[in-house]
Amino acid sequence: MLKRQLAAGVGMMALAAAVPVSAQEATEQSGGGAVESAASPNNDIIVTAQRRSESLSKVPVSVSALTAEMLQERNISSEQDLAAVVPGLIVKSGQNSNQISFTLRGQTLDPFSGSSPAVLTYINEAPQSAGNTSTAFFDFSSVQVLKGPQGTLFGRNATGGAILYETTKPGDVYGGYLTVKGGERNYIQVQGAIDLPLSDALKVRLAADYNKQDGYIRNAKTGSTLGDTDALSGRITVVFEPSSGFKNTIVAQYSDFGGTEGAGGLYSYHACGETNNGYTLTSTLDCVYGLNSPFAPTLGDGPEGDGTWPGAVPGYLAWQQQHPYEVWLSYDLPHKAHAAFVTNTTEVELGDSLTLKNIFNYADAFARTPGILSGSPFGSLNLYNRTGLGNGPPGGEEFSTNALSNELQLQGTSGALEYIVGAFYSWSKKREYIPVIVGSELPTPLADIAYNYHQRSESKAVFAQLTYALTDQLKVSAGGRYTWETAGLDQIRGSLFNLNGDTPLKQKAKLHDPSWTFNLQYQIDSNNMVYFAQRGSFRAGGFNGAVVPFNNTNFFDNENTYDFELGYKFAGSLGDVRTRLNIALYRQYVKHAQHSIYALVNGNPAAFTVNVPEKRIQGVEFDGNFNIAPWLEFGFSGAYTDAKFTKNIVDLSSATGVAGLTIPFDTYTDAPKWAGSVYTVVGLPIPEELGELKWRTDVFGQTKTYFSNNEGSITPRTQLPGYVTVDMRLSWDKISGSNFSVAAYVKNLFDKLYYNSGYVEGASGGFNTAIWGEPQTFGAEVTYRF
Repeated sequence: MLKRQLAAGVGMMALAAAVPVSAQEATEQSGGGAVESAASPNNDIIVTAQRRSESLSKVPVSVSALTAEMLQERNISSEQDLAAVVPGLIVKSGQNSNQISFTLRGQTLDPFSGSSPAVLTYINEAPQSAGNTSTAFFDFSSVQVLKGPQGTLFGRNATGGAILYETTKPGDVYGGYLTVKGGERNYIQVQGAIDLPLSDALKVRLAADYNKQDGYIRNAKTGSTLGDTDALSGRITVVFEPSSGFKNTIVAQYSDFGGTEGAGGLYSYHACGETNNGYTLTSTLDCVYGLNSPFAPTLGDGPEGDGTWPGAVPGYLAWQQQHPYEVWLSYDLPHKAHAAFVTNTTEVELGDSLTLKNIFNYADAFARTPGILSGSPFGSLNLYNRTGLGNGPPGGEEFSTNALSNELQLQGTSGALEYIVGAFYSWSKKREYIPVIVGSELPTPLADIAYNYHQRSESKAVFAQLTYALTDQLKVSAGGRYTWETAGLDQIRGSLFNLNGDTPLKQKAKLHDPSWTFNLQYQIDSNNMVYFAQRGSFRAGGFNGAVVPFNNTNFFDNENTYDFELGYKFAGSLGDVRTRLNIALYRQYVKHAQHSIYALVNGNPAAFTVNVPEKRIQGVEFDGNFNIAPWLEFGFSGAYTDAKFTKNIVDLSSATGVAGLTIPFDTYTDAPKWAGSVYTVVGLPIPEELGELKWRTDVFGQTKTYFSNNEGSITPRTQLPGYVTVDMRLSWDKISGSNFSVAAYVKNLFDKLYYNSGYVEGASGGFNTAIWGEPQTFGAEVTYRF
C-alpha cells in the first residue's frame, strides 16, 4: 500500500502588448503571407487577428506581429527566442528543454495537470496539438501573438492568447533563398526554399531546414553535452487557383528530431523532517539520500557511484551552485521525436462580398523523453522502470498524438456590416506512457511502476462575429461561440491502475460552455485609434491519467475567464519622425482555475488536478518605435503584470479523506511584475552601391518570477531572480549590389547567468530543478536570394 500511494504521487512527475514592428523594414517576401507591408496607409502592417486582413494599427486587440525579415533580424529561430521580443510572453521549459509551453497575461499550464494549454498555437489558422517536442521553426512569413481570451474566432481553451504561425506561400515567379548559419558549440543550420510556378493556376514551394548544435549543459559524469539539437524538416506547399474565385492551398510538413534533453540542475530541496508555516514538507530526496539516510549502506561510494555525493544532498547542491551549466547524471538523455501535419485551405468566392472558407488539418506526433528528474546523481525519480512495461535506463516517457480538425466559415460584407459565421470540429487521441522508478539505486526501489493511458477529446462548436460601422469613425463588434466537449480517458494494460488489463477503467465526461467577444473602436483620425474590448472564454476540463481514477478523483472541471481591455494605437508621424505607439490596459478574472497540486496522504504524496476558486490578473502593455532618421531607428516595449489568487484556498479533505485538509495558493507562477526591451538599429555609412550595413542592439530584462503556486506552504524556495540580457547583430545586405547578405551576431553579450524556467517537484519528490538560459553565444550567417 505504501508503494502504491507513493507511486501515485511521485510518478505523476514523469509527465504584444505588441512588439514594436518597423513597417519600413517589412519588405515583401516571396509568396507574401499574413503580415505584409505595403497594403495600407503609412506603410502599415497587415495582420489576421480577426480572421480577415486588417491594419495592425486599426485592429482593436493587442497583437504582436513579426515578418520574416524581422524574425531574421532578431535572430528568432525557436519558440524560446520569442520571449525576448514579446515582453509579457513567457516560454518555459518543462522537465527538459524539449517540452515547452507558453504563458500570456498570467495564463499558464501547470506540469502534471492534464490540462490543455492556455495559449494555443496555430499554423495557417489550424490548431496544433502539443507533441512534446519543439516546433520546426523555419520559413514563416509571419508570427503573430494575440493576447487575452480568444474564444470566439480561435476556438476553446485559448484563455490567455494564441500564437499564429503563417508558412510562406509560393510566389508568382521562380525564386527562393538559401541561408547557412554557423557558430559556437558546433552550430550549423542550413535553411532554404524555392518557388516553382508551374503555371498561372498551379504554384509550388519547397522548403527545408537542418539544424544541429551541441547543448550548453554538460553532464560532468559522462562528459557529454545535454540539450543538443539535431532536427531535419521538409515542407511542400501547393497552391491551386484555376480561377479568380477559387483557391486551394495544401501544406504538408514532416520533421524528425534527435539530440538530447536539456536537463535542469538541482535548485532547492526540502530537508528531511522540514516544515514550512505549519505544513509538513515532502522530503523524499533528503530522507533517502541524505547524510543520515537509512539506505546509505546500500548506495555506492563517492561521486562515481550512483546515489551518493560527498556531503550528500546539501553537498551536491553546493557543487551545483558553483558549477552552472553542469549536472552529474548517471547516464545521458537521448531525445527522439517526429511530427507531421497536413493543412488544406479552400476558399471560394460566392459573390463580390461573400467568401466560403474551409480549413482542414491532420497532425501526427511522437516523442520519447527520458529523464533523471532530480538533476542529480540521486535516482530519487527516474523515467524508466524494470517491471511490467519496463524499458530500463535511459527509458523515457512516450507521447503519441493523432489529431484532426475542420473549420467551415462564411465571411462577408453587406453595406456597413462585416460578418463571419462558422462551425468547428476537432478530434484527438493521445497515448501517454510514463515509466517511473523511485530509488533506482536501492535493492528494492520504493516504486517501480508505469502509467499507460489513452486520452480522447472531441469538440464541436458554432460561432459568429459581426462588426458594424455606426459611423465612418465608430465601429462595434460582437461575437459568440458555443462549444460542446467530450473528454475520455482509458487506462491501458500495464498501467498502475490496470496492471493486468483485467480491470479496464474507461472514464467519460461531457462538457460545454460559451465564449464571446464585444468591442468598440473609435478612429479619432487617420493616425489615432482607441478601443474597448470585453471577452470571455473557457478551458475544457477532463481527466488526469496519472492521478488515482477511482470515484473520479482525477476529474477537473472547466476553467472560465473574462476580461476587460482598453487600448490606444498611433501610427503616423510626430513631426518628421515616423512613429508607432500602442498601449493596452487590461483586467482579467479566472474562475475555477486548473492547477496541479500534491498533498501528503498517510505520509505519502498524492497528486491531484484541482479548480482553484478565483484569480485576477491586471496590467499594462506598451510599445513604441521611432524612425528618427533614415539611418536610425529606436524602439521599446514592456509589460507590467499584477497577478494574484483572490480566492486561493483549495479544500482537499474529500479527495484525500483527511478532514480539514486545505492548501493555499499564495504565489503566482510565470508572471514577472515587469518585462521589457529596448532596441536600436543604426545604419552605418557606406556607399549605396556597396549595399546596406546595419548594427542592431537589443536589450531585454524581466524581474523575479516564481515557478510554484504554493511558496508559503508545500513548495518553498521556488523564486527565480530577474535578469537583463543584451544581443547584437551586424548585417551587410545586398553586398555590392549582389543577392548575397551576411551577418554576425552575439546572444547574451555579457554572458549573464540566468534561468529559463523552473520545474516544481518539491511537493512530490522533495526537490526542485531549474534550467539555465543560454550563455554568451556567437554566430554568423550567409544568405543568397535568387
